[in-house]
Amino acid sequence: MRFLQAALLLFLSMLLASPMLSAAVNDTEPPPSAPISEGVVFAMAMFANGSPLQNAPIIALARSPKGDTVYRLITGPKGRFILSLGKGKYELDSLLDYPSTPGIDFASTTAFELPSTENATFIFYSAGSISGTVLQDGALVSGARVRVSCPSNSFDYDRINGGTQVLSGEAGDFLFRALPSGTCQVSSSTDSLAGSSEVQVQPGQSSAVSIELKKKAPGTDILPIAAVAFVIVAALFSVVWLLQKKGKETPEETARAALAMPAEAHRQNAKPLHGPRAEPEPWGEFDASKVKAVLSTLSEREREIVRFLLKSGGRAKRSQLQHKLLIPKTSLLRNLRSLERKNIVKLTPFGRNLLAEIAESLFR
Repeated sequence: MRFLQAALLLFLSMLLASPMLSAAVNDTEPPPSAPISEGVVFAMAMFANGSPLQNAPIIALARSPKGDTVYRLITGPKGRFILSLGKGKYELDSLLDYPSTPGIDFASTTAFELPSTENATFIFYSAGSISGTVLQDGALVSGARVRVSCPSNSFDYDRINGGTQVLSGEAGDFLFRALPSGTCQVSSSTDSLAGSSEVQVQPGQSSAVSIELKKKAPGTDILPIAAVAFVIVAALFSVVWLLQKKGKETPEETARAALAMPAEAHRQNAKPLHGPRAEPEPWGEFDASKVKAVLSTLSEREREIVRFLLKSGGRAKRSQLQHKLLIPKTSLLRNLRSLERKNIVKLTPFGRNLLAEIAESLFR
């Protein structure tokens, strides 16, 4: 009898323990009672050759209309990690920087929208850094424009560096933190000086370069002046020729020309009853001093966008800006978000588009 009782107790214990064993085997799957948030993305980080980034320290910058957030994380044994971002569109710039090397080692850029994206792959390409100084006759030059150009089909180094142009610092220094491996062209200029140099970007290394500025070739300054002078002379000759021709017309020819003129032309040539109507100034609605002060603080591309908005009456759609200014969509959105953070431009959703408007602070 005792043997039967012991067997029955053993059977019941195994029956009760079986769900716990099953849960232990399947502990990688979330329980049905705890659904995953819609703002979570399951990510895989891998090198360009397809191997995973195992136990790698990654710094990721998530850019979104809500703002920028920096994440510091370590991937799992298979290069997997989870990001909880919330709903919205994101551009992610990620860096892998080993402490043992002086430069950035690998970089990745990607974009996705949550919750429509559940799984994302981050491909990391070989990268390096460039640091340097701008000189003129051995003296450091501050405030010089420095550009970098690299042939690349890997990561978006323009976005990951916040632009391909920087200004040299007070010590004439500049830095491009993450660039694709290979040969890059670095150039620098001021209003009257220019210089450039080729730089080899090595994986994980920080390449140093000094750019010596020299006076620009005379032809680069004379050609625009000559073109403007030619246009002015041609316009003067046209005006003189028209005046001479008009002076030779007889009264009969003038009358016949008037009778032959279409009615619409008569209306256009008719003088207004209350004197000539003054044309508005290009930026008549805006405070010129504020506009000038704001433009002096912006990058070249941001100034181009603001000038177009000012000439367009203070507002324009994102698609119109992209079409007229021939700026890539990603770069345009990044610059518009930058102007919005500086309270210079207000962005409003407009269907699938965006409406950019000059901030009220620039109006008179």
